[in-house]
Parts: sequence; structure tokens; C-alpha cells
Amino acid sequence: MTGSAARAARLSPVAVVAFVMFTTTLASNAPSPLYVIWQQRFGYSAATLTWIFAAYALGVIVALVAFGRLSDELGRRRIMLPSLVMLAVSAVLFASAADTGWLLVARAVQGLATGTLTAAATAALVELEPNGDRRRASFLNTLSFIAGAAGGPLIVGILAEYAPLPRVLPFLFELALIAAGWLLLRRVVPETVVAVESFAWRLQRPSVPRSIRHPFAAAALMLAVAWAVGALYGSLSPSIDRDLLHVSNHAVAGLVLFVNAGIGGLAQIWLRLWPSRRTMVLGALGLCVGMVLVGWSLSASSIGLFVGGTVLAGSGSGIAFMGSLQLLNDVAPPRRRAEVVSAYNIVGYIALSLPVIGVGTLAGHIGLQRASDIFIVVVVAVSLVAVAMTLLLPRQVGAAPKDALLSVGLDPATRASGVD
Repeated sequence: MTGSAARAARLSPVAVVAFVMFTTTLASNAPSPLYVIWQQRFGYSAATLTWIFAAYALGVIVALVAFGRLSDELGRRRIMLPSLVMLAVSAVLFASAADTGWLLVARAVQGLATGTLTAAATAALVELEPNGDRRRASFLNTLSFIAGAAGGPLIVGILAEYAPLPRVLPFLFELALIAAGWLLLRRVVPETVVAVESFAWRLQRPSVPRSIRHPFAAAALMLAVAWAVGALYGSLSPSIDRDLLHVSNHAVAGLVLFVNAGIGGLAQIWLRLWPSRRTMVLGALGLCVGMVLVGWSLSASSIGLFVGGTVLAGSGSGIAFMGSLQLLNDVAPPRRRAEVVSAYNIVGYIALSLPVIGVGTLAGHIGLQRASDIFIVVVVAVSLVAVAMTLLLPRQVGAAPKDALLSVGLDPATRASGVD
């Protein structure tokens, strides 16, 4: 056995899948600091920038609805390997982009790859955990997600500011991670699903049972505001830094995104044992205060206020999102979990795209400052509605956590089409 083969053999399959999840999340968040560079080169508007960002959400929705069942029927590893190749294709498209159209296609391909990969990888983490400990699998999944979401923009921002070839080198780094993940999957990770002899492809139908529509609506609104805020940071934060706060350093733009995602992730870990009702209310109120501070910072051109608002908004959106996941986990009927989670995911990815498209379109007519102010007012209003709906839930719903899971669907009996 060669030295590299021996080292691969010593790696845990769970660690390899967690690394793949980290790489996937890093790749999906990595382009954010580069949008302003492409904008200067290709001359597209803020509205077009948000469409490029939103193409990812469309790709993920298509993947979850059309391909979410594939790993249940064909196997986890059999889906993860070609999905990693698709992710590599998106990196090549980004690195060689010659105009705006390339960026749109690259982002859509990235969304397709991410949606297919995360469903299979999340299920594989549970199935490969040596002791069947779904809490540990959930915790690893969450850590991988946080590390990738926070680390991707920071690494790319630093490379874009201080390294040569800022539009190419970040994706060469990404390709190296993808290649390592692909090889390790091939060598270390066994297949956990026996492929069916005859596979009938069908869509994953989203649906919400009448009996849980009130808690679903409360959870979905929390998800929507949390992801809409994340989308604003992911798409327009570098433009806001440059145009409104007069900060042109790409590493600083990456640092802002790192703080927003990292603080939100750490808050999820710290408060994961709290009841979902409490985390949803506290998270939404923290998000409101944070976004008000962000709006104030933009009118005053204050970096300090912007950072403070970002910390509060990031932590608030993180725990509001976690609380909504916990609530959905509590109320979703086990036999209909896949349909409910599919509906929940679609709400999330719509919220990831349409609000920022609206901000980008408004910015072209009334300016980025006023468009951001309108976005903040809407987010605060919807957050308060979500708080009211949460408080009006029956007292026993979301009053106490059932376990410490941080992701919906991380149950060994749950099919990948119901996992995100």
C-alpha cells in the first residue's frame, strides 16, 4: 500500500463526508467578495448582480425537487461523486468567465450541484456514523456548514485582495478541495444504499398538511427573513461596503461575510438546547435590532455601527433559522416529512433570491441607500409578524426541545429527499 493510500485508509468515512460538505458550502459562498470585481469588469447593474446571485437558488430548488430522491434510490456515493464533478464545472466556468452570461450559468450549475450534494451527504453522515449517533452526525454537519459558509468568503476575499489573478486563483483553490474530496470519496467512503433494480424518476412534491399550517407558516416566515438577510449580505454587502461605507478592500468584504455567517453559526451551537419558541422570538428580535443598526450605519457611513449591526443580525438570523428548523422537526408528521421539508426548502430558496432581486432593481431607480432602507423596513415588519405568529402557537408547541439536533430530517429513517 502506498503512503497516500495508507493515509486515506486511516481516514474516517464520516470525516470525508463532512469535508465534502464543507467544500460544497465553501464553494457556494465563495463568489460573494468577487461580485464587485466582475461588476467593474463586465459593467452590469446591481439588479443583474442580484440575478446572478439568485441563479444559485433556482438551481438548488430544481435539484431538490427534481433530483432529491436520487440518492435514496441509486446510492449516496453514486450521487455525490458526479455532483462534485458538477461543482468543479461551476468553478471552471467562474474562473474562465468572459461575460455576465458565464456567471449566470456558473451560479446555476453550482446550485444544481449543491442541492444534489447536500441531500446525499447529510443522509450519508447519519448512515456512516459508527455508533448510529445522529446527534453527533448532526453536529458534524452543522460545523461543516458553518466552516464553509464563513470561511469561503474570507479566504476568497483575502486571495482577491492580496494574491495575483483574483478572478482565477480562488477557483483553483476550490478545484483543489473538490479534487481531494472526490478522491477521498472514491477511496474511503463505502456505499450505504443498495441501488434499486428499476428506478422510476419522479418529482419530490412539496406539501403541508392542514394540521400544521400555523406552525409551518411561523417557521417559514422565520426562515424567509433569516435567509433574505443572508442573501443581502452575500450579494450586495461588498457593493454596500464600497459605495456606502467607502471600504474598497476585498479582504474586509470577506471578513464582513465571515462575521455574519460565523456569528450566526456559533449562536446556533451555543443555544441549540433552547426551546424552538424561545430561539425564534429571540432570534427575530435580535435580527430586527441588528438590521436597524445596519440601516443607521449606512446613513452615517459608520463602520463601527455596521459591524455591530452585522453581529446582531447574524446571530439573530442564525438562531431564528435554527428555531424554525426545530419547530418543523417537532410538528412534521414522520410519514410526510419529505413533503413538508421540500415545501420549507422552497420557501427558503425563494427568500434567498426574490428579495435581493427587488433590492437590486430598486437600487437602479432610487439608489442603493434607499433600496437598502426599504429592505430593512420590510424585514423588520415580517420578523415582527413571525414573532406574533410564534407567540400565538399553542403553548405546548415549541415549548421544549426534544433533542439537540440542528438539522431537519437527520433521522436514519428519513429519506434524503426530505433532508437539506
